[in-house]
Amino acid sequence: MDEQRLDCLLIIGGSAAYGRLWFNIRYVTNMIGKAEMANYCFFPKDGDPCLIARAGHSLSGGMLARTVVRDVIVGSPNLLTAIVNTITERGYANGRIGIVEYDPFTSIPKNHWDFLVSNLPKAEFVFVTKEFLALRLIKSNEEIQALERSAELGDAGIQALAERLRPGMTEGEAFGIVHEAVLRKGGEMGMVQLASASMLHPDINDQRPRPVERVIGPRDIINNELGIFYNGYEAQTGKPLVTGAPTAEFQEMFDVVLAGYNRVSATLYPGKSSADSISAAQVIEEAGYDLYGSFLQGMLGSNPRHEPQISPDPLRRAEDGFLHDGTGKLVYQAGMVFTLQMHIVDKQKIRGLFLADTFAIQTTGPKCLNKFPPQLIQI
Repeated sequence: MDEQRLDCLLIIGGSAAYGRLWFNIRYVTNMIGKAEMANYCFFPKDGDPCLIARAGHSLSGGMLARTVVRDVIVGSPNLLTAIVNTITERGYANGRIGIVEYDPFTSIPKNHWDFLVSNLPKAEFVFVTKEFLALRLIKSNEEIQALERSAELGDAGIQALAERLRPGMTEGEAFGIVHEAVLRKGGEMGMVQLASASMLHPDINDQRPRPVERVIGPRDIINNELGIFYNGYEAQTGKPLVTGAPTAEFQEMFDVVLAGYNRVSATLYPGKSSADSISAAQVIEEAGYDLYGSFLQGMLGSNPRHEPQISPDPLRRAEDGFLHDGTGKLVYQAGMVFTLQMHIVDKQKIRGLFLADTFAIQTTGPKCLNKFPPQLIQI
């Protein structure tokens, strides 16, 4: 705030994207609501912060009990008026106000913006989301411990699938296996994505966020991607499963995916960079496959769009000017955490395979936070 000459911050949080939109407000307050799309933390440079929330479930005793910011203002007659009144009463109506959005690509609602600028005409509003996220790029030991716990919960979900999933079950039952396993072990339900398809006649290359009414067959591929929250932190994992022996095509895909996984993970050392990782990932294209999305995504916590994104695709790269050193690449440092996800598809875009784990960069190199080994699980 000193560097940006800010008098105060408005940090937004809400319920969407698997609950990830609470990401920034939860970091400073530990607040997480139920169904609210927009609550705010007013955070002055001097003095104590306060929460400004609309009347609703997030004001229940059970929800407030977890909230470390004890000054809670109920939005009366509405949320936006309460924000303007708070800023005015605190003496910042003529100040420089920083807005921290959900993420760099998901801003506050337009009607909120219109209301704020029209009712605080002498204030200067500055978007500082990228600067706020940059502060979170290097993790403390406490944060990495939370991510390790999240990774352990993801492993539990994979282990449960490997032990219990069988042909004849529905996709809904597969989702249920994961949910039961991770909730029993103390996880918060975050992201669970899963999809099944015939290995002989594949028709899907991505995971679904919700099950469909499909029965898993005797020669299926089941791709999955789990991001189970622990105390607001999310580590991701995914291990492909097959019912019966894998076909030659899917076995080849897994061999290529594992080669990419091993080559990219070997670049996660302090001093190396996104350019090294992009070069290592070329093994996928050389084998005749395409990467589907970014293959490294930063685990800042449980943010709606994981940053930075590292991919051969220039539209998805980390080189967007806020989390790198200005040279056009992100230089790795100890304390950074990435999910390494090898999601590849064939040229026809009908056959896909997904393998992922979360890595912390240490002074000695990469540390995989997941303990379930990378493998093609046959059930």
